[in-house]
Amino acid sequence: MNKKSTLVCFLCIMVSAGVLAEPDNGKFLPSAELLLPNHVFIEAGGGLNFPVNFFNQGTVAMTSYGGDILAGAGYNFSGWLNSITYTRDMWGQGKGSYALMQNFHNHIVEFRLRKILSKQHINWFPKKLEMIPGLGLGVNFITTDYYPSLRAKEDGRMNSVNLFDKGANCFFYRASLEFALNGITDMFIPFIGIDYNAFYDTSIGGGFAGFPRLYLGVRSYPFGIINDIKRVKQEHDEMLLYEQQQHEKELQELYEKELREKEEHERELYELMIASWPEPSAKITADKESNFTPDGDGINDTAIFNLSTEYLEEDPLYWKVSIFDKKNSAIKHFEGKGKLPEHVEWDGQSDNGETVFSLNEYFAKLSVIPSEHDQQRTGYNELTSEDKIKTGVLFEIIIPDKQWKIIVNTIHFDPDRATFERISEEQKLENKETLESITRQILEHNEVEVLVEGYANNVSNTERENREELIPLSNLRAKTIMNILVENGLDRDMLSYDGNGGSNPIARWEDRENWWKNRRVEFIVTRKSLLES
Repeated sequence: MNKKSTLVCFLCIMVSAGVLAEPDNGKFLPSAELLLPNHVFIEAGGGLNFPVNFFNQGTVAMTSYGGDILAGAGYNFSGWLNSITYTRDMWGQGKGSYALMQNFHNHIVEFRLRKILSKQHINWFPKKLEMIPGLGLGVNFITTDYYPSLRAKEDGRMNSVNLFDKGANCFFYRASLEFALNGITDMFIPFIGIDYNAFYDTSIGGGFAGFPRLYLGVRSYPFGIINDIKRVKQEHDEMLLYEQQQHEKELQELYEKELREKEEHERELYELMIASWPEPSAKITADKESNFTPDGDGINDTAIFNLSTEYLEEDPLYWKVSIFDKKNSAIKHFEGKGKLPEHVEWDGQSDNGETVFSLNEYFAKLSVIPSEHDQQRTGYNELTSEDKIKTGVLFEIIIPDKQWKIIVNTIHFDPDRATFERISEEQKLENKETLESITRQILEHNEVEVLVEGYANNVSNTERENREELIPLSNLRAKTIMNILVENGLDRDMLSYDGNGGSNPIARWEDRENWWKNRRVEFIVTRKSLLES
């Protein structure tokens, strides 16, 4: 195997085994991991040193401003930077009468421990920014020349301290805070930091001294090319994934667009199809061939209403047939769910048990609620239809096969009169048809006597109105009806009349909506055999 192939294999192994050296693991404590060469780093930098102060001398500066250089090497263990660092601090001549030193130098060898905090720890951090707090502990080897001041001479100080002289070595302490810019390349990670340093100096009589420092530097992972290759590969994979996601998004949008167009096309076709269909309808038809006379004689006692719908695909949700009298009051109901019956039969009774009147028109209304499917399909929420049926002359049995009663409320008079002069032509025609029909029915019953009774409605509900107004008026009206029956062909000897006013009301006085039922004419038909007996 040649050298090139060996290098490629080595890089592939490192890429597959390693992780990015500089970023932290997202946790405070380190994770167990193999020691990898791409986690080894070196760093160098330099900066500005502020004057040294001895704590026991207050704020007196022993030196002027200075500078430093640093160099170190270490290992990044799950975001913990462990390093050995050499720092050389240099200051110039101190200022003031108490300044003792010039050319004051620190030679520091220390162990530094720092923790990388990134966006994985602090969400609002920029992606490429790292904050790195740290501590350092080491040995300071001091060298200096003492400034030839009065104080130096009075204290009998040495003129200089050389490297490794007795008393010139002491412990060194550092606390630091750095900010690094990462994510570009592991070969070049710039950082800026500030720290405070302290040491116990015995070369000039003993005492703690300290100074702050501002510095810049660069950290580099010599084998960081492995990380860079992996980062490039990761970014390439992310780009491919992004492009794939964008492509899938475009395909999804295209699919959704085609689906919308298809649904729109189908909707248009559906609307065209609906528009081409005939409108749905419901129909109710009364059987008018029979003479509807629900008087219990077994002949035409039932009215049949035929029901049907057209252009509905499903059975309706609900249907209802309502019967209305001439005052538009509903008196009878038939209803059900699901399939519409072919017909309903009505026996002439209202829901409260009243029987219909002779020669009255009744209206039947069919209401159909289509299924939800048919409602959506057709746009119709309800279908209705109406028809009417007219009753014939009802012979209400008083005594079976001997005496009957015909009740009619379709004879119209002039207000408060027994004449037909002021009523409409339509009302006159209805009067003529009603009385001719009654005449025919009576003629079919041979050997009978007929009593014509007139009734009115007692508006004031007083005996005075009944006695003074209603009985005289109803008596005259009954006589008028009797005379017309004679004109129509009935024998005058078989007829008689009577006026009963507001007696025997059908509707109670409190039921004002049905007062019209009290204004009526009754015909009492009696076989002569009953009279003779």
